[in-house]
Amino acid sequence: MGNVSPITAVLVLVALGLLLPGAVAYAGPAEADYATGLNLISSGNYTGAVGAFDAAIALEPGYYEAWNGKADALNRNKQYADALAASDRSLALDPSYVQGWINRGYILYNLGRYDDELKAYDQAIAIDPQNATAWFDRGYSLAARGDYDGALQAFDKVSAIDPNYPYLEGNRKTVEKYRDATLPFYIRYENWIILFSAVIIVAVIWLYSLRKKKKKR
Repeated sequence: MGNVSPITAVLVLVALGLLLPGAVAYAGPAEADYATGLNLISSGNYTGAVGAFDAAIALEPGYYEAWNGKADALNRNKQYADALAASDRSLALDPSYVQGWINRGYILYNLGRYDDELKAYDQAIAIDPQNATAWFDRGYSLAARGDYDGALQAFDKVSAIDPNYPYLEGNRKTVEKYRDATLPFYIRYENWIILFSAVIIVAVIWLYSLRKKKKKR
């Protein structure tokens, strides 16, 4: 780097790391522990996953993805309070971490905090309006609350972002079925009622015309 001193070079690299998100990577061993944690979650070994994420965090306390991974593993292991605490740490380190907010929604659902669950998905959407998963989870949450129209609107958004999103059409049909089942009788069968009424009116007019013809005779 020419005549630039080593200290100046380090300061420049640090500055670049602060200006360019993701420019500074975590230590290799910490990333390896994080990858191990993800693999253990996939295999269903949630306790082992927590241990792997803890190892990554011990090496890199600011590793917000590892904190979120720990929250996910604890949630799957039904340790909901601990999961929420780990989620708090993850989002305190990076409040713009979309996956962290989505994962937080899952935890809050399991804690029965449905209003806060929905707010977590809304926060994820506010950060990344094109995140199909956040919209899908929002729709699922609204459907569980009985807001079927709101759920279908969220699913419409998912379809616009990713028409091939997994299980989208199946969930849409289920929500439509529940919505239709809650509609009042006269709305649910509106078309049939209109058709039946039209038939009755035509029949009455026809009978009336027949009576008038008989009277003329």
